[in-house]
Amino acid sequence: MRRLLALAVLLAAGPGAAWAQGIDDLQRTIKERDAEIERLQRRIETLEKDPRAPSDADDEMNRALERALVRQGGLVLPPGTYELEPQISYAHWDKSRSALRHESEAALSFRAGLPWESQVQARVPYVHVSTSAGSETALGDVDLSLSRQFRGERQSLPSLVGSLSWRSRTGRDGFDGGIPTGGGFDVFQAGLTALKRHDPLVYFGGLSYASAVSRTIAGIEVEPGDALGLRLGGILAARPDTSVNLGLNLAFVRTARLGGQRVPESDTVVGTLQVGLATILTRRMMLNLSADLRVTGEVPNFRLSAALPIRF
Repeated sequence: MRRLLALAVLLAAGPGAAWAQGIDDLQRTIKERDAEIERLQRRIETLEKDPRAPSDADDEMNRALERALVRQGGLVLPPGTYELEPQISYAHWDKSRSALRHESEAALSFRAGLPWESQVQARVPYVHVSTSAGSETALGDVDLSLSRQFRGERQSLPSLVGSLSWRSRTGRDGFDGGIPTGGGFDVFQAGLTALKRHDPLVYFGGLSYASAVSRTIAGIEVEPGDALGLRLGGILAARPDTSVNLGLNLAFVRTARLGGQRVPESDTVVGTLQVGLATILTRRMMLNLSADLRVTGEVPNFRLSAALPIRF
């Protein structure tokens, strides 16, 4: 309407001026139309690759959810993106079930997004353990992992992320009579995580298989039992900058062996229930709070954690 009024004014001023201004307006309108068509074409191409891919506005609204999914292993970082994550945690054991009483841990994790939809991660923990016989403070078990997204979410099919990890026995093992700050064995693990969106919820599930490398201790070969892991849970985008999650983690541990002989009643099931909250503090920084509650097995009664992933 404003352009028509302007054109009427120019017509009153003279036909030559009106003709020139009309040409300019037409050219400007064509450029705006072409820019809008190009934007819509890019959006269509994105949707053809992933029908549930968020728009530019949605992407800003889903930052907390996306970053929580990266921490859960359901997504990988974009290439050239990095995260540095300091974390602290506290765990408590019931004295009637274990000689362990308290464990405090400070850890630093580093993640880097790589080409081909992959990601590498390293985690270094420093642990303080308290038992009925004393306490120990030392390096824990360092772990390294490599993840790759095999496919994105498409229509009714979930996205899939595979991972390979190695947890080293850098912590004290306690086999010499000391207080352990690590598991005492090198452990290799392979896993697969699937996730499916039903906005504002995201469901995830995972399977893993962990195998510990046997060791000879005091002249006897010790073979810990392999473990089959199962994870089920969901993440809710409560607000654009906040997400909450709930998950069940189970591990079915096979029978251990000493000197080639089966250890009676060493097979077990370990289970924890995890609840968490993630909230964006700044564009680069997120606060993640979580609690792991014992369901069954030789695990702490509870573990409380706070992490501060910082993205670069």
